[in-house]
Amino acid sequence: MLTQRQDTASPGAQMAASASIVTAAEGAAGFADSRSTSAAGSAGGVTRGNIIARIERMPGNAMHIRARLLIGLATFFDGFDVIAIAATLPLLIAKWSLTPGQIGFLIAAPSVGQLVGALVFPALAERFGRLRSIGWSAGIIGLMSIACGFAPSFEIFAVLRIVQGLGLGGELPVAATYINEVTRAHGRGRFVLLYEVVFPIGLMVSNGVGAWLVPHYGWEVMYFLGGVPLVLFFILRRVVPESPRWLAEKGRMEEADSALRAFEARARTPLPPVGDTSAFDAMTHHPRRRVRDLVSKAYIGRTLAVWMLWATCGFIQYGLSTWLPTVYKTVYHAPLQLALNLAAGASVLGVVGSLVCAMIVDKVGRKPVINVSFLLCALSLVLAGVFHASNVYVVATLCALAMGFLASGFITAYVYTPELYPTSVRAMGCGLGGAWLKLAAIFAPSLIASTIGSGDLSGAFLSLAAVPFLAAITVHFLGIETKGQVLEELEV
Repeated sequence: MLTQRQDTASPGAQMAASASIVTAAEGAAGFADSRSTSAAGSAGGVTRGNIIARIERMPGNAMHIRARLLIGLATFFDGFDVIAIAATLPLLIAKWSLTPGQIGFLIAAPSVGQLVGALVFPALAERFGRLRSIGWSAGIIGLMSIACGFAPSFEIFAVLRIVQGLGLGGELPVAATYINEVTRAHGRGRFVLLYEVVFPIGLMVSNGVGAWLVPHYGWEVMYFLGGVPLVLFFILRRVVPESPRWLAEKGRMEEADSALRAFEARARTPLPPVGDTSAFDAMTHHPRRRVRDLVSKAYIGRTLAVWMLWATCGFIQYGLSTWLPTVYKTVYHAPLQLALNLAAGASVLGVVGSLVCAMIVDKVGRKPVINVSFLLCALSLVLAGVFHASNVYVVATLCALAMGFLASGFITAYVYTPELYPTSVRAMGCGLGGAWLKLAAIFAPSLIASTIGSGDLSGAFLSLAAVPFLAAITVHFLGIETKGQVLEELEV
């Protein structure tokens, strides 16, 4: 857990109060603790500004660790299950005698479910709470993964993967929203990204475990392991408090106070007095925002930058990484074990890139990290296209570098996107970004399949390189810098 210094926020932008109708109670009662050092007094006197001020004075503590570990478990297996197809695909091709078209469908079809999930679960999170949505999505991920291990045919396997995609698409944007909302401005980038690094770790472990287990125990074992998130459906809301920011924005001040006390009670040292909250109260005096405001004049620039950012991550991640073992095996005639090992090596660099990003993002800023990462990713892919006729090790090294640089920009999207939107539409803003990722994921495998099928690896790599280059330009001109600012201060 991070140690963070006291930080004072400057007043500045505008509030978004939700117009949603709450139809289910999201109880955070029971989390209150007599050790709380809150100076808020009775819940009846709590305001949104008071909740914000208390979050901003609170360093990371044991409750943050608990939330980060449990929600991180869902995010870890999100990455694990997303990329499990890469390790199992060579065996599935042989088992069901799949055609190139069926292979492309098997890779891309789950993204249809993920696209729907990226819209449905954030909407549920805005209405019923962040934790309910995360728990539901984790349950679907785990249950469908286990079912995939028993699939008797290509058709049933594909349907199960599509259904599983609902959870895979919905978990990440809502989890990122929650972690951002319980974290104060100072050190938020590092705090959030050290949580989000579990996603590329999930990708890495999936590749590594797949390279070891699949040749010895068969493809089914990957999907049985992927069933672990099912446990979160039953326990998450019992042991982690709901987002105080979301509860306060809904006007549920007593529950927001109780949820926040659960965090305050686990502070390592006595918290300083809340003091004057007028600056934070001023941040809440803004017009109400709804989903349509994401494409209004106030937010359209941010939204276009977010959509391009997420689409790029989906295009490269799904268009390249899922194909790598098959490319190494079929184009460069590498043995299955070597092909899997080389793909696993690429995911290791993804984790390294993510960790480096987490260490520097609060100092350098979000935009520079994204732009430099994407430009270096594009350069690596250009070089892969130029040297595609070399041996498998040269191409694999360049692809691994591309994936490492992509991971740095990709993981930054999870702290950057929630910072750009007000609480009332934050989850939906993240969800729409994730939807563009899934749209790109649907089309990328087929596009790459058409070039690989014709033997045009150079064209495939050069086409991929253009995508992160354009994304870097878009984020540079349309995005804003958000480091070190209170979430409510960034509203317009």
